[in-house]
Amino acid sequence: MKKTLALLVILLIHSNFLYSQNEPAFILEDENGTVIQNNQLLEVITTEYPNASFNFYVRNLTSENINIRAEIIEMTGTDGSMMEFCFGECYYGVTINTAYPLGSFISVESGQVQNSVGDHFFNQDIGDGENPVFYSFRFFMVDNEGNEVISVPELDTEYFVSYQYQAQSFGMSDLIFDKIKLFKSERNLVINSEENIYLIINDMSGKKIIDVNLKNGDNLIDLSSYENDIVILNFETEDNQKFYKKILFN
Repeated sequence: MKKTLALLVILLIHSNFLYSQNEPAFILEDENGTVIQNNQLLEVITTEYPNASFNFYVRNLTSENINIRAEIIEMTGTDGSMMEFCFGECYYGVTINTAYPLGSFISVESGQVQNSVGDHFFNQDIGDGENPVFYSFRFFMVDNEGNEVISVPELDTEYFVSYQYQAQSFGMSDLIFDKIKLFKSERNLVINSEENIYLIINDMSGKKIIDVNLKNGDNLIDLSSYENDIVILNFETEDNQKFYKKILFN
């Protein structure tokens, strides 16, 4: 009995190891070539173009041409009618469990991204002002007839990404982990900190705008060149705790 149990454990570990070795047949990238991780959540705090529009590219990692379709597998806080989803073709309004592009697929050559330009997610539904507007997308491989490829040895043939919009106020009550308070003074960002904290500010492309050591009290940061843009505030405390916040600086 013990030998049988030990063998079962070994087989399970071996099976899990083999499963973990599967490589993705394709990945998603943003317009700068940065990988959008499988199951990543893309967050926006506006419904206005261009900041609410997120471009993506499907990159084929295999040695052969592949075909891809996509579907929405979940959405909350919306009926989908104000989502602009472009994948080969643009659709103004989406429904759950419908494969896009309708009646077709996107072919991607080995090592390349799709030829279609401007594929993106763009939600314009403001929701109820309290709950997030959320979409979960599944990209998956299909054959030349458009039927899903269920299993390919050692390859993962589906990829997930979520997109979420949530209304966000910007004012004196903006608290981050009870350590940081944000507010705007003229064309400057003012950060009131309760302790010394290191801050890096990036734009949405990942480009570093500024890095600064915040002192206890008010810290004035000139963001006049980034009005009406989304910026990402990356904080690190002296005890190495890290957290971030996206804001629309308007």
